[in-house]
Amino acid sequence: MATKKKAAKKDKTERNMNDFIVGDRVKVNMHRGRIVDGTVKAVVNHTDGPRLQVDFGNDETALIYLWQVVKTNDADTATRKSR
Repeated sequence: MATKKKAAKKDKTERNMNDFIVGDRVKVNMHRGRIVDGTVKAVVNHTDGPRLQVDFGNDETALIYLWQVVKTNDADTATRKSR
C-alpha cells in the first residue's frame, strides 16, 4: 500500500507573497486588534521578509507583514487575470 504524503503545516497556513497583487482588497489586523479594510498599494521585499503596503482610511497607509492579513476578498482573486 502506498501511503499518501501529508502536506507540511507551513504549506497550508502560510500565505505566499505571490497571492497578492496591487489593487487587492484585504482585511488587516492592525495594532491592538483593530481590523480595517484596505487596498494593497505595493508588495515589498525587505531583508526581514516580504511586506505589503496597504492603504486604508483617509490618507493612511501601513507597511504590514503577511501574517497580519486576516482575509482577502475572494471575488478579487477569482476574477483577476492570471499572472
